[in-house]
Amino acid sequence: MVHVAESYGGGVASAIGDYCRNYPEAKHVLIYAARSDAPINDSLLSDFAEVVEMGSGHISRIARIRRIIQRYPEATIHAHSSFGGAYARLAIRKSVRHPIVYTPHCYGFERRDVSAVHRGAYWVAEWLLAFNTTTFAACSKREQALSQWPLASSKTVLLTNVPAVDIQPAPAPPSGSTKLKVVGAGRLGAQKDPGYFLECIEFLRGNGYSVDPLWIGGGDPEIEAMLHAADIPTTGWLPREETLKRLGEMDVYIHSALWEGFPIAVLEAALVGVAIVVRDIPAFAGVDMPLRIVEPDELLAFWSELYSVEFRRTVNEAVRHALKECNDQQQGKTLDRVYAFSS
Repeated sequence: MVHVAESYGGGVASAIGDYCRNYPEAKHVLIYAARSDAPINDSLLSDFAEVVEMGSGHISRIARIRRIIQRYPEATIHAHSSFGGAYARLAIRKSVRHPIVYTPHCYGFERRDVSAVHRGAYWVAEWLLAFNTTTFAACSKREQALSQWPLASSKTVLLTNVPAVDIQPAPAPPSGSTKLKVVGAGRLGAQKDPGYFLECIEFLRGNGYSVDPLWIGGGDPEIEAMLHAADIPTTGWLPREETLKRLGEMDVYIHSALWEGFPIAVLEAALVGVAIVVRDIPAFAGVDMPLRIVEPDELLAFWSELYSVEFRRTVNEAVRHALKECNDQQQGKTLDRVYAFSS
């Protein structure tokens, strides 16, 4: 199994690690490029039989990926995210010996920080590359629907993300708390839209609610400074285990992202027992998330109830039920199907 990931960090790195854990019968090789805004912990590279950096430059990366794949004559290629997906499918043609699985981890044409012209160009590029794709392994129902490309013969499979293992839900905080610990998480950039999280916090403060906010993650220093100026501390990048520990210390997680494939952070917040509020974006289509908002002022409809431990527990249990298929056993079974379909 050869994984190709240009954007190796954050949720993509976690997802690939989960695939390795839940498909242990294969030897996993990683061809990757590190991101300067998402440092890689060495533990994220320990599960691979071989790890190769793809270097710099689009043409040289494609050539390097081709050379490495040729060293594995019977390997399935699993390409990840936009650039990794493009590099792999330009480097080699799908075949019986080299089937190509592609997981978009959110299509580029879903972005909302670029023009409609750019989004259209991304869509055309993905459609053309679909003709050199054996199987699309989508991480959400919406992504699976988007992967039904006109005229292409590729198969599509729903390969849900999963949370980390061996993490127990945090004990509920004592009742009667007058200040809620509210957390956002992810890379400080346009996709996770920390500005929306800031708007939520400022709206709550402006309406008399006492909150203790935190952003788990790092990235753009200008966005970090903006949050700090609003008295919202940030942690910088943390190992996955430390991220889960900090999540488990919070009361409410607000998922502020403007676009997504399907966020692992939501799965992990559910796992550690936190009540979850999500921005109502297309990634959650077909998922029964109980607390959705479009604008921050919609928080008023239920925020006072979140001061109740029982209400937060009820919300968390409802989210867990909605995400019950996102588990290691189910992902392992799906990986069996994905790689069988591609062979």
